[in-house]
This record gives sequence, structure tokens and C-alpha cells, in this order.
Amino acid sequence: MRSIGIHTAISNFLLYVLGFFLIWEWLRPMEQLTNTGNVFVFILFLCLSLVIAYLRIHPILSGLIKIGYILFVLQYIFYGNSFFTFDWVGAFISEIIENVAILFDTNWPELTNMFKSLLFFILLWLMSYLIDYWLIKRRRIFTFFLLTMIYITVLDTFTPYDAYAAIIRTTLIGFTAMGMLTFYRMKDKENIQNSRFLAVKWMVPLLFFVVASAVIAYAAPKANPIWPDPVPFIQTISNNGGEGDGNGNGPHRVGYSVDDSRLGGDFEPDDTLMFQTEVESAHYWKVETKDTYTGKGWVQSEEAVEMNGKNFQRIEGAGDIPFVAFEEGNTVKTEGQESTVHFAQPFDYLLYPLGATEAVSSIDTTMIIETGSERISFDFPTDSYRVSYEKPEYSLSALTSADMSGYLRENPEMAARYTQLPQNLPQRVIDLAAEITKDEDNVFAKARAIENYFSGNGFVYSQSDVEIPADDEDYVDQFLFETKIGYCDNYSTSMVVMLRSLGIPARWVKGFTEGELVKQENNVSEYDVTNNNAHSWVEAYFPGAGWVTFEPTQGFSNENSYVNDVRNEADTNTEENEQTEQEAQQQREEQQVPEEETVASDQTEEFSFKKWWNAFTDFVAERWKWLVGGAALIAAMSWILFWKRHKWLPLFYIWKFKHRKKGDDFEKAYLTLLKMLQLSGWGKQDNMTLREYAKYIDHVMNTNEMAVLTSKYEEFLYKGNNQDCNWTEWKEIWERLIKKTAA
Repeated sequence: MRSIGIHTAISNFLLYVLGFFLIWEWLRPMEQLTNTGNVFVFILFLCLSLVIAYLRIHPILSGLIKIGYILFVLQYIFYGNSFFTFDWVGAFISEIIENVAILFDTNWPELTNMFKSLLFFILLWLMSYLIDYWLIKRRRIFTFFLLTMIYITVLDTFTPYDAYAAIIRTTLIGFTAMGMLTFYRMKDKENIQNSRFLAVKWMVPLLFFVVASAVIAYAAPKANPIWPDPVPFIQTISNNGGEGDGNGNGPHRVGYSVDDSRLGGDFEPDDTLMFQTEVESAHYWKVETKDTYTGKGWVQSEEAVEMNGKNFQRIEGAGDIPFVAFEEGNTVKTEGQESTVHFAQPFDYLLYPLGATEAVSSIDTTMIIETGSERISFDFPTDSYRVSYEKPEYSLSALTSADMSGYLRENPEMAARYTQLPQNLPQRVIDLAAEITKDEDNVFAKARAIENYFSGNGFVYSQSDVEIPADDEDYVDQFLFETKIGYCDNYSTSMVVMLRSLGIPARWVKGFTEGELVKQENNVSEYDVTNNNAHSWVEAYFPGAGWVTFEPTQGFSNENSYVNDVRNEADTNTEENEQTEQEAQQQREEQQVPEEETVASDQTEEFSFKKWWNAFTDFVAERWKWLVGGAALIAAMSWILFWKRHKWLPLFYIWKFKHRKKGDDFEKAYLTLLKMLQLSGWGKQDNMTLREYAKYIDHVMNTNEMAVLTSKYEEFLYKGNNQDCNWTEWKEIWERLIKKTAA
């Protein structure tokens, strides 16, 4: 009996191993075809489930072990805190409730990665139970084997996954398992006892024929396919209006998503119109902020989740928006404005600009305000709404003199929330932020230096060829040092992380850009906003001012208005010195008047006007033809030079500024460039900001250098110190741009 028990245990163990490898074939394509990370934890859970089934552990204890493993893994990957502190439980339960609501709304693409992982663990739990049921109790595996073969062959046909080796492995595993199960079914039917040697006699030929068949099939010549590859056809259908992504594994569709816990990967453009706006001045449309960087993406901190629960507000139809964007005082001047949104597609959230104060819906609906994430959702979707906001104008003096360290000491909760960084953040990210800002003497200049860092230094904006960090890689570190290719999420996340490493509170903001201008009448502009305009950017906090937006992504502009009061004192001193010098010069001239009058009178006595006039008329009479021709030639040359001045003036200005290096010279050179652009027909309109104008020039000239130079010019103004600016490194950009005005 003992030998029979050992034999049964060994045979069952082998069957569980074969079942494990069959399920593993379902997991292998995930890393290549999806953005799923940490596949190893799912494989380990599968092993754990099959081992528990093999050991026949009591169902209650078995369930507790599996639940404990699932909770531990989810907490470790998505929340990052210590498991046994249980601080993560509140956020976990809130996220479960939120995702269950999304499930009932059938808005499945909005499910978070944590909830998707939980569902996948549950699926593997069921799969392990079915393997135990099919292999041990029913002794049949053909259906699951057939489904596995269909699964991998379909993926091989319609996706980039190469299932050549997988088909061979599945064939070997499947036929071996079916042969073993056939033997045990016959043994049980015939009630054969002590079948140890009989099992060996059965298994050896079985393995021989399975392996031999696989080897022969692998080595045998194979005919070429007679059907064309269906993937290009399906991609063509998708690109011509299909709803899918081409092959079931293409890039994500660009658009707004609430799940940002795993950033990276490619995006496909989507020009579906989402909403239309009527605005007094263009601005970004904010949906929410996130405050906790995990190394892979963004989630809400426990504090934000707790704030959402405590300050959960419901406003019927219209009401004040409680978010505080600016500090009270004279450091931020605001101007009240209104914007209107008309939805073209159903959207669950209210979009608003920084400084929003009130929202009024066109229908009777309830707005649900989440204070922690600053997200506002609709209880019932509305067609349109009007939002009132305060457009800020910041004092550069307040920003550049902000006492950040003192503020953070007095506000530890603010510091903990908005300077949070993962413990495993690579040190070279922190070192890079310090290197970029080493020459800056105030926190605002440091923030501007990091914002402008991405406009050069080899960074490329692209929605394709964007890497997803591996399990042991940090998202920001990979972008800054390895790939340098990405879109807004890469740029904005990297800036937030580097600002936080410098002790500057910052948060990650999601929403939409202003969109495409379609109509402008009087003081109202109309914009179309599509999925392509989904965007992320940065907000940093400065004591005495409040939240200030930054736009590190190449090719994008979210212009702020600043009062340049940093240089007023220096300008006043300069004006006083100039006035004193003018008065002294005037006194010297008055003292010299008598002497000059005396000299002039003396010369009058010796000078004969009649003689001079007679000589002049004789000269003209003798050479009038040459004089007229010369004058005509000079006039013609002058007119040609004036007419073509945009051709030669750039060369003159290049020569003029060739050896100039000081800040004043850079300011004059930049203003000269603006004058030449105006002369060439690309002048700046009165309602344009410098960044908008730079974006327009880059579009016309097919470059991004005007935006770079404009950022440097603004940075020069913010510093407020002319002598510290050496613009030699930007001179080549300036020369290329001013040469293009002559084209």
C-alpha cells in the first residue's frame, strides 16, 4: 500500500507540473503584448496555488494563504508602504469601491492597474482549481490543451508574438499529459493494482513517440503559407476608421485616463472631438492632480484619499470651487474671467483652469468635489457648463525671494506630501537636478532651469518608440539617462521628481491643452479640444504666491504672466544717473556758448560766402550731368538697400553681436531678432504672449529653436542680473534664426 501511495503522489506531482507549464504558456505572451509588469509574481502565485492543491491543505487555510499573498503583492507594488503598518488599507478599500463602480458603469478601460491585477489573481486562482479538477478528479485535459493551442496560434497569427517554440512546448506537454491521463483512466476502469512497472512500460514508449514526433515535425520541410498575412489587412481597417488598435497589441489610444500607476509605452493619435470651448484667453484645462510617485507612475497618497473622504462635497447644479490656488496679498494680481465648455463626447469630469472659483452647469446635475485630488465629477453627465476663474499675474520679486526652507519647516504636512520621493530613486537623478541648478541663487530660477533643461540636451518628443521601464528600472531615471525619448508624461514626471529632490513642493497635473483655435470674434476665442490634446504638466508651490504652472514638454506652452518688479530698483538708479549726467552736460554746454560764439564771429570775418557760392555754381555747371547721374544712382541704390534690407541686415547684426557676451547684449540681440521677424512679415500680434509667438515662429520655420531662445530670454529676465548672463552657448541658435529671416 505504501508503494502504491508513493507512486500516486509522484504521478500526481508530474501531472501538476505539466498543468503548470500549460498555464504558463498563457502567461508568456503578456510581457511582450501588454504593459503588464511583474509577471513573476503571477507565476509564483500559480506555483503556490498548485502546491497547496497538491498538498491537499484545508480549503479555509488555503484561501487565507492565497489572500495574504495577493494583498502583500498588491500592497508592495502599488502602495509602497510597510505591509504590517496597515496604512495602505484605507486607500486599497477606496480604490476597490471606485473600480467596482466603474465595472457597473461598463467603463472598463478606466479600471486601475491595481484592480486589474486583483482580477487577474482571481482568474489564476480559478485556473489552478480547474487544473486540479481536470487532472486529478476527471483525468481529462484535452479541452484545456486544445484551448491553449488555439490561444497561442491565434496570437502567433495576429500579433507580433512568435509562438514557434511555444507550439512545440505545448505539443510535448499536452500529448504527454493526455497519455498519462489515458493510462490512469484505464487503470481505474480495469481496477489494476500495483501498476508501478506497468506505468513505466506505458510511459517510456509514450515519451519516445511524443518526443520523436516533435523532432520529426521540427526537422521536416514545411510548405510556404498560401494565405497572405492578415495583420496588415486588419491594421489597414483600423487605420481607416476601425475602433481597435490595429492588431490587438498596438499602442494605446491617446486620451484621458484615470490610471497612471504604470506610465510608458507608445500612443496612437486620436483626433476624436471631446469638447469645444469659448474663452477670453487660452488656458490649459485641469482635471486632477496626483502627489505620490512610485517609480513606475503616479497614485494618490493616503493623505489625499483621506482628504477626499473627509471633504467630499456635493454641489447641486452650481457652486463655488473650494480649491485655493493663490495666496492672498499683493504678490499675485488676478483678473476675473469666464470660460464655457460644450461636450461633444460623454465625459465624467469637470475641466477647469488654474484659479477656478465657480462652475455652473447647463442642466440640473450634481458636482462631486474631491479635495485631495482636486477632481470634480458629475453625478449625471452635462452637455455644457460655465466656469469662472481668476487669471493670475505673479510678482517675480516674490517668486525669486521665496523662503522655501522656512516654509517647509513650518508646514511639515505640505513637505511630506509634495516633496515625496520613492526610497529607491536612483541617486543620479538627484545629482542631475543639483547640477542643472548649481548656478541659480533662488528657488524660482532653479525651477525655470529644470523646465528649460528639456528643450535641449538630446531630448526628443515622440509618442512612438517610448520604452516601458523594467521591474528594476525607475521611470524617470530611464527617461533622463537611457532613452531621452517620450511624451508629456515623461517630461512632466521628470520635472516634478527633480523639483522635489531640490526641496521644492510640486505635483503632477493631468488634463487637456487649450486645443485648436477655430474662431476668434471680439474678445472671445473658440477652440476644439480632441483626445490628442490630453496632456500632463507641472505645478510647483512658492510661499507668498501659491501654485505656479510649468511646462517642460517640448513644443507645448502654458504661458504665465509675471510682473517684472525684480529690476525696478536698478532701473530707477540708472535713470537717476542718466538724469544727473544730462544736467552736467547741459551746464558744460552753457559754459561753452560764449567761447563758441566768439570763434564763429572771428571766422565770419575771414569767410566769404560770395566766393564760396560762385565756386559751387561753377562746379555744378561743369559737372551737372555727372552729379545728376550720381544722385540718381545713389537714390536707386538707397531704395534697393532699403527694399532688400531684410536680406542684408541679418548679416550686419550677426557681425555687430559677434563678440558680445553680456546679458544686456543678449537682450538687445533678442529684441533685434523680433524686429527682423516683424520686417520679414512674421510679426508678433498684440494678443500673443512670447511663448505663443515662439511656437508660431517654430511652426513657420519648422524648428523648435525659437522656443529655446525665448525660454533663455525669459530666464534672463527672471534672474534680474545682466552681468551674470553669458549667452555664447545660445549665439549659434540666434544666428541661425536671424539668417532664416532673410530667406
